[in-house]
Amino acid sequence: EMTVRGSKVSREITTTYLKDECTLEMVIRVPSSYPLRSVEVECTKRIGISEERWRRWVLQILKVTTSQDGSLLDAVMLWKSNVDKEFDGVEPCPICFSILNPKTMGLPNLQCRTCSNKYHNSCLYKWFNQSSKNKCPICQQPFC
Repeated sequence: EMTVRGSKVSREITTTYLKDECTLEMVIRVPSSYPLRSVEVECTKRIGISEERWRRWVLQILKVTTSQDGSLLDAVMLWKSNVDKEFDGVEPCPICFSILNPKTMGLPNLQCRTCSNKYHNSCLYKWFNQSSKNKCPICQQPFC
């Protein structure tokens, strides 16, 4: 779910993206001299998205808004597309049943080579320590 709010007074476009317990928010500030000056893009909430990935998205948005035929709508839709791709197929961690790790706010990224389930690093580490086995919690195959 995505919502877009605009303010003529503050010259800001605020875009919020909700997916399960994940919330991302981007603010585009439009200078009064736009398009002669570039917009400013700020991430006010980016839980689950790395700083590096966010910077790449900002560069893409700036490129779209400074190109000859790029619009602010194009920039918002590009951001939505990037976020959709980031969360596409992301399932909750089978150990904690959450998409975002409650402690690190990261996405499940360790994948079992046999059953393809993905786990949070800390959840899998805790599972291995408590079970005294290095086996996948779902398929019970050795986790490499």
